[in-house]
Amino acid sequence: MDQVIVFDKSLQQRLQEYLDILSGHSILSVSNIKKEWAFFLELSIDVSGWQAIWKLPRLTCELYKICFPTIVLVYIEDIYFESLEALVKILAVQDDISLPDKHTVSLIQLWPTKAQDKSVVLNLQSTANALDILRFFYHNLIMPWDYEDDDTADWVSKHLESRLRLFYDLKNGVIPRTASEHIRSLLVEARRLQARREQLESEIGNDDDLEMHSTEETNKKVEILMELHVRIIQIKNEMEVLENPLMRNVILKQQKVSASKKGTAESKYWLMSETSKASEHISFLKQIEQFYPNESFTFALDLAATLVELVHSDVLILNKSKYNLKSVAKFESGAIIKGIYNKEDTIIETQSEDLMFDISGEVLIENVTLNASTPQCCAVVRNGKLILRNCNLIGDTTSSIHQGIIVLDGSQLEVLDCDIRGFATAIVGNSGSKVSMRNSKIHDVNCEL
Repeated sequence: MDQVIVFDKSLQQRLQEYLDILSGHSILSVSNIKKEWAFFLELSIDVSGWQAIWKLPRLTCELYKICFPTIVLVYIEDIYFESLEALVKILAVQDDISLPDKHTVSLIQLWPTKAQDKSVVLNLQSTANALDILRFFYHNLIMPWDYEDDDTADWVSKHLESRLRLFYDLKNGVIPRTASEHIRSLLVEARRLQARREQLESEIGNDDDLEMHSTEETNKKVEILMELHVRIIQIKNEMEVLENPLMRNVILKQQKVSASKKGTAESKYWLMSETSKASEHISFLKQIEQFYPNESFTFALDLAATLVELVHSDVLILNKSKYNLKSVAKFESGAIIKGIYNKEDTIIETQSEDLMFDISGEVLIENVTLNASTPQCCAVVRNGKLILRNCNLIGDTTSSIHQGIIVLDGSQLEVLDCDIRGFATAIVGNSGSKVSMRNSKIHDVNCEL
């Protein structure tokens, strides 16, 4: 994105900008914030005539069956200030994709380019700065649950400075990396869940208009909507504690003590087996005895809860079975996950529609099948290294936005003797990441790397 105009501002600069824009009322409820932005933008941006990069959101990519992420070059024809949207015309696209000529898009998805038509008189710097202020606000300061809160409260005094300080504490490394990655993953998950919730609400509304609200399909959508709502409330409760600087410091101190104890603890071997017949348990234990005749073991009852407890030297051995995760599984400090039978015999799947594995530390997964047909992404490697050895990774085979593994800056992925199939994009390696593959196959995908 070198071709777009970007800004690097301090906490005090950001705080002053938002106070100038949003402090015209003694009480500014969250429902009235959009009106203040419309008034500000009318005075700050060019209504038409400029070019920008449009970063297509995930759901738009899914609608047009194109890979995510995708960016296109657009020309702005008009601004709709009340809805904070723009009418744009496509000028150039990535790869060989087909899109309608014109779109109405959110202003926060537009990044003004440095190069513009010199025959048009523009106040480009003002436009780019105004969109930067708006984008930062909706990406980092407004939360999905704000709109459900008491509408008589003043959003500015309640949230503005505390959320700005949280953002800059994350950015500047004041919060330890493991904790900061956890907070970021919560926020990303919440916003994705909110986008999915809005989509479902729209679909259910259309079903009602067509008098289809009693159908089994609509009832299933309502059930999913309730599950999304519950998960967003859970994230809200955790984030409200973390947003408070005093409470955040107490929690971080507790986590530091806990991490210190984990770091000095001896390696543990865990056994995991789903409900099965006595003969199958006995067969599993006999196999364990062959591989680990001198080790002591702890029996694990819940896969997701055990994954959080594991540290880099711990080993979790899975019996042949199908294991179902109800939410995102987070590896806080690495681990080793092993199946001891054929990889097709030990299957891990998830009910999460967002992400299957959120990885920090060094994690080795061996001899298992990861069925990631439900979530949008199988694994994100945030901080550390993921090693996949003799594994199957399976996507849903149909979605245009389904991603296998995302490797973030500074992290590593090593794939050995694996089969990856059914994703729109198998592996996404961000700038600064390292990806290596050996004796592995990627097939039935739109994009390999």
